[in-house]
Amino acid sequence: MRNPEQELDELFRAYRESFAGVDASSGFMPGVWEKIEARRSFAFRVSHLARAFLGATAILFTLMAGFLVLQDRNSPDMPATYLDALASAHASDSMLDAMHSETFEANQR
Repeated sequence: MRNPEQELDELFRAYRESFAGVDASSGFMPGVWEKIEARRSFAFRVSHLARAFLGATAILFTLMAGFLVLQDRNSPDMPATYLDALASAHASDSMLDAMHSETFEANQR
């Protein structure tokens, strides 16, 4: 039977040997990210750029739609409610009918 301290020492030695080539300095993480970036394919970079472009387009579209909605609300030539729109449409129809009947009577003479 072996001493638990000897087993632990062997385990630590095996651990150190398995990571013998790893640099534990301050440049370790930047080096890891450089290796990761080097392995990324062109398609991955294009897809990342496309996602960013799509997000920016969605935000721009939302801002433009909001601007147009607010601009239409403040427009003086637009009726305020659906009933106002119906009333103005009915009034213009009546005016057209009156003009048409006057033109028709003038042509009858």
